[in-house]
Amino acid sequence: MAQIVIVLLALSVLGFIPSRAGECEWDMRLCKTEPVSTAMCSLGTGGMDVRDLDPMEMQKNMGFPYYLKLDLLCGFKEFSGRAMLEDSMTGLTPKAIVMFQEPTHPTHFKPQRLEVELSVASLSDSATCGSEMCEFSWYAPMPIINGSVVQRVKVKSIEMSSQHLHEKSFALNVNGYMVTTEKGEASFGTEIRALEDVLRVGSPSRPLWSVVDHAPVLLLPGIPDLTAVLMTATEFQHTSLIEVSLKSSSGSWECLQAESSMIQETLSTESSLFVIHNQELYRFLGNYSLLPLRVPPSDTWEKVLSAVCVSGLVPVSIPHHGREYFYVLGGGLQSGTLYRAEVYDGDVTFIELLDSVGFNACEIVAFYKNLKRSTVNDSSCQVRSAAQNALTDVTDIILVELLLHEDQEHSYILLTFDGDFQMNEILPGFILYSQRQWHQERSSLNLKFNGMTLNPSTGILYIWGNSLIFSYILTWEDEQSFWHDCGFPSDQMIKYFTLSYDGTFVFVTEQEELWWGQERTDSVFRLRPSQGWNELSHLQALPGDHSTLTVFYDGDKELQEVLYTVDLDGKGTVVKRKIPVAEILSFIHLPILSTCPFDLEYSVPHIESFNRLQRYSVNPQLVTSSSELHSTHSLALYQGLVYHLLQLHAQYLMVIGDPKESPISRMVDSCSGVHYKDFCLYLSYNNVSGVTTDSKGNITTRLPDRVYLDRTASFSFSLFIRAHQLTLQSIGERAVNDIRMFATVPNSKYLRVTLQRYVQFNYGGVLYKVTVTDKGMVEGKVYPGEKLLPFSVLFRIGISPRQCFQQIDRGMVLSGLQNLPVYIGCPPGNRLVFDASTALLEAVRLNRRNFSCLNPDQDTPCFYYKNLFFPFLLIQDLVLGESRKFLGSYTLKIVGGGPHSRKNIQLYSPKEVMRYNSLNYRSQRARIWDIKGCKDNITSCNFNEEGLFIFNGTKNNGIRWICQPNSPCADVLSKNPAVSPRFFFIIEVSNRDTETYCNHTFRFDILVYDFPMTSSRKCYIVLVTVACFVGVMVISHSIF
Repeated sequence: MAQIVIVLLALSVLGFIPSRAGECEWDMRLCKTEPVSTAMCSLGTGGMDVRDLDPMEMQKNMGFPYYLKLDLLCGFKEFSGRAMLEDSMTGLTPKAIVMFQEPTHPTHFKPQRLEVELSVASLSDSATCGSEMCEFSWYAPMPIINGSVVQRVKVKSIEMSSQHLHEKSFALNVNGYMVTTEKGEASFGTEIRALEDVLRVGSPSRPLWSVVDHAPVLLLPGIPDLTAVLMTATEFQHTSLIEVSLKSSSGSWECLQAESSMIQETLSTESSLFVIHNQELYRFLGNYSLLPLRVPPSDTWEKVLSAVCVSGLVPVSIPHHGREYFYVLGGGLQSGTLYRAEVYDGDVTFIELLDSVGFNACEIVAFYKNLKRSTVNDSSCQVRSAAQNALTDVTDIILVELLLHEDQEHSYILLTFDGDFQMNEILPGFILYSQRQWHQERSSLNLKFNGMTLNPSTGILYIWGNSLIFSYILTWEDEQSFWHDCGFPSDQMIKYFTLSYDGTFVFVTEQEELWWGQERTDSVFRLRPSQGWNELSHLQALPGDHSTLTVFYDGDKELQEVLYTVDLDGKGTVVKRKIPVAEILSFIHLPILSTCPFDLEYSVPHIESFNRLQRYSVNPQLVTSSSELHSTHSLALYQGLVYHLLQLHAQYLMVIGDPKESPISRMVDSCSGVHYKDFCLYLSYNNVSGVTTDSKGNITTRLPDRVYLDRTASFSFSLFIRAHQLTLQSIGERAVNDIRMFATVPNSKYLRVTLQRYVQFNYGGVLYKVTVTDKGMVEGKVYPGEKLLPFSVLFRIGISPRQCFQQIDRGMVLSGLQNLPVYIGCPPGNRLVFDASTALLEAVRLNRRNFSCLNPDQDTPCFYYKNLFFPFLLIQDLVLGESRKFLGSYTLKIVGGGPHSRKNIQLYSPKEVMRYNSLNYRSQRARIWDIKGCKDNITSCNFNEEGLFIFNGTKNNGIRWICQPNSPCADVLSKNPAVSPRFFFIIEVSNRDTETYCNHTFRFDILVYDFPMTSSRKCYIVLVTVACFVGVMVISHSIF
């Protein structure tokens, strides 16, 4: 402590003024590895360039192409440097948590949630500084993994310094579009530096459409008088204005729209970008080598649906079943047409929604309304919007606007499509004010709708226009009911609507008013203009003129506003700022801020078992210099450690496992075979203490961001609701009695929530024990993490009014409503693997015969033909790092093989697989194996309908190799007389458990040695040998 005081005194003598709490915030930049020790990074604040992500180059250098550079922003640059030095001396220790977003379509059926927590390394920004008080920055490696092009970095600190720094997160995604060609031109488009020459203050805002949490690059359209878009790979932390290189053709007469240079709409997916220009749809596929794309990247913009006049796009913000979707609305004379687009591994297909007769949506409406079919392709019928319900199978919900005669009001009809159209009732032309009312009141307002949005986790369908109505689609089997959100004026028209998928939503009107609401409530509130917004504008005053470009929810589900500002010098800039919803609403409801009348204390055990989030925590090596600053050499070793860890993590996702193995143990074992001397010395010096897994926490005080439930599994937690002391003094014990908690599930068919209430007067509150249980109603089995059914459970505190606010570290938040996302299905991070080490040991023990392989291979274990083969399987939890013996039932079949070497391996056809494995085909004498004990007594063995033996994990099921005459391994001869015959087999295992939703189907290879000769070949060899011997004897007799 005395040393810290002396250091602070020295800082004050040198002119370092201590920074005041709350004046600084975290800043982060992405820097290339060369040069690393410079004041300016070689890369700006944009996303990662795909040209730097060469896998061969990263493997050669055993490192990643980028570093993260962390700084403090404290107003002026000199204040930032002083604050960093001061806080570092007083114990500030930043950490960067890199969160990898799963791809839409995970490869190898192994989706995973992964975080890497990196402690930073301090590195001097001046190579010539010889003092112990050099200006420095904090650096950490920027890891990259295959399959993820969306990363988020959260910066936090251990609070030991003089100021409290809030956590801050940054989006750092891969930009695979702006790639320069050999001619020096960008095939995607050309960047425009001077924004003020193109953008205008006061232009209307536009919706930002993308696949939520999966699109690495976002596009914003609506640039007037120019074929350009705003592009960002960092959620508008850094924005570029790109003039898009479109080769637009002349419009068709069927489109009935004047040509314009402006791009009307855009849509961003994981691997592709789509834009509409002059009612033509264009697509650009990014250069993403990290994704398993089926088609090569685009060289230029490609026109798709060339025969269709496109009036608009309707995004499906949540991917389903490993695919991304959106809708394309026909325009002009094709206004009744609707196409569903499906993006799978970069390949896009368009399907026009037609029923079995060939009718589209408008034609089917006309058919039911007894209209002439020739009149449905004009303005009397239009498809306004569409939504997708993919709870089990994909079902399309279509909003059709119908105007039969000019003197009649518009009417709207909802259709559902699952191969054929089903027409529902006409939407009400009046407003149903509230579900709580016992009667319906007709309003003088005639409803007009522009679009609709569906939240699949809550099952709520929002239909918006000059009003906002919603319906719970999961109840449509019984009754189709609609409710109206109160508070929205009748003289406004909603322009676009955005869900956070975290319980809230916002929408913007044609007059640029901004409204906010909470799901499963019946009121909306205006954020702009409002008293709270005016106070915000005074506190966050922007220099010069500005206007809103768009509003959106970022990866942290925070509401953000993107603005175009022009300073006093006429310089244009695109900036982003957070909209503090709770603070603005507090002015709407309470003139004087007040806190909620209660506190919430969560107690959640074993959170990692349910959120399935795997985390590694990595620290840099210790440095011995007096300044405690790292060198570029030690920073390179740090990067090598992270690279090697993730490389072993990827190898850990193999089909052959070891019950005692983990990526960290593999790291220690692999050092003997690594040629990087410095790296191995680093591991030895630090005793590998720099690498730990953090996936076995005990009790946490927060709910997980999501919960995964297998069949009939349960998630439990406790919540203590403590009434404030002031409330207890004013109304006494009644305050405790009034505390109630309620739970709402979107579909009671699949989930059950139980609440146990315990009143504790001594502690001034109520304890609730909550259990969320899956009812086991999902049919079929799925691979881990695939085709999960999303639900959102809402918990409501009964005494909390909507204007209840709480002040926390990161600001004011709304309290009393808590959403818990629950995913039903096979949780990610579990796998079934072949336990090769146990199988080899048990083969020796149970057969009482030793054997050894000539060239052992850990990926292809070898076994002896005459020995019984005992398959042992493991269930591995990759999140918790635990393994246990699989005790369930499963089937095993050989699906491929080949003699001598791997290059001779062939996969068998389905018919051949049954011939070689099934007891139903035993008459063909082609089976490769059978079970010991089943040959003589088949009735005592358990087989499925296909004739495959059902193994039991609790028993030692010995497989005997028989290789019957018509099997592929019947007569194997060795090409080398010194080596016994051998054969490679590809074995497929599938579990048959009924207590799980998981389909654990995987394949592994084994090598079988010392195949015997067939009887016919033995006879042939004996006959040849006898003939040779007789011949030699005859010749010898004739000579002598």
